[in-house]
Amino acid sequence: MTGWRAGFALAPKAVTANLSKLQSQSTSNATSFVQKAAVAALTSSQECVKEFRAAFIDLRDYMLTKVTAIPGVTCTKPEGAFYVYPNISAYLGKGGIKTATELATRLLHEAHVVTVPGEAFGTAEHIRLSYPVTKQNIDEGTRRMAEFLTKLA
Repeated sequence: MTGWRAGFALAPKAVTANLSKLQSQSTSNATSFVQKAAVAALTSSQECVKEFRAAFIDLRDYMLTKVTAIPGVTCTKPEGAFYVYPNISAYLGKGGIKTATELATRLLHEAHVVTVPGEAFGTAEHIRLSYPVTKQNIDEGTRRMAEFLTKLA
């Protein structure tokens, strides 16, 4: 259910009362089809979860290999979610790029690679990349990134 937002909390009443206040002011309700999907995900067989987990671990490791092959890019191995968070600080200050947001914008417009700048997550030296895609898409995206970044250097 990547991208579909549904959740629940199990906590003392005082905590859930405050969570309810916070949620009511910051998000809207899940659509009916997301609610039905969440029920199915929680009550159906979990056998497919093992398969998906193995596939996502493979994609994560593949993405890490491709991203860290780009000179100057480092990346910590993520333990969850569907994203890698490479450090691109080696390229800040090059080609007129001062921030991760500027880098993300130029990657989008010039290399046609979608990233999310680290400033959205409280860090100024990273970008976020999503990896639940095909290995061919990972190859193409990281090739484009590498070409763009090496031209900056």
